[in-house]
Amino acid sequence: MEGTPSDPGINQRALRLLLSKVGERSNSWEHQLSVSMVEIYNESLRDLLDSSSNTPLDIKMAPGGAGELYVPGLMQRNVQCMQDINKILELGHKQRATEQTNVNSHSSRSHALLILTAKGRETSTGICTTGKLYLVDLAGSERVSRSGAAGERLREAQCINRSLSALGDVFSALRSDQAYVPYRNSKLTYLLQEPLSRDGKALLLLQVSPTEKNASESLCSLRFGDRVRAVELGAPARRIEPPPLREQTETESLTGRGARNTSLRKRPINSGRLRIGLQ
Repeated sequence: MEGTPSDPGINQRALRLLLSKVGERSNSWEHQLSVSMVEIYNESLRDLLDSSSNTPLDIKMAPGGAGELYVPGLMQRNVQCMQDINKILELGHKQRATEQTNVNSHSSRSHALLILTAKGRETSTGICTTGKLYLVDLAGSERVSRSGAAGERLREAQCINRSLSALGDVFSALRSDQAYVPYRNSKLTYLLQEPLSRDGKALLLLQVSPTEKNASESLCSLRFGDRVRAVELGAPARRIEPPPLREQTETESLTGRGARNTSLRKRPINSGRLRIGLQ
């Protein structure tokens, strides 16, 4: 996902594009970007940016009744450029669990997620938006008979396979438009509930081996991709928050609307998030 300096991968390309868009809007918008990195290892959440803590994290429902999820205690670091982000990526990759198996000398034993939160404020209206970009590096599904996993490696492989199976179940439920989607069946799917919801937009890239000896695993990956390809989440949505009451009344006064709608200025403004479909 990272690629090389001469041939950058999807992570680098996506982040560079996002920063480019932020720069294009800098005359009319103020932006704040922050990054977190979390690892799902043996069904436990670990903060990849906090090497001083080994305490597993948990996923909680955010207060306020909006139905959003968050991870209490997960470190967020503010960033302004690719250099800032690459330093964070380097730190996170050093902390990630990897081990040698019979089929991979540097096998990822966990799923890793980079979560970039972008908060924007339009300077002319005070309207605020919040969006998140999830870049997820999934550990590969393993055939234990080939990898030679035993002991701790076997437990890691079983956790990886179960979480990938749970992810497949989520895609199956979304594909058939079921009323209940089993997001809570694993930490991976629970953490991805927001980007895989009807308001999100998702892209899956498969990495398969070109060799004949890995044909069975490649076919399994392609079948998984075929299931995902049939999923339709619908149109993505944009989250917009109205400006604070004081800021909105000041804006109305400047535009002349405040003088004509004095009674409206005194009413509290609903701070709940509006969901507006993108064109």
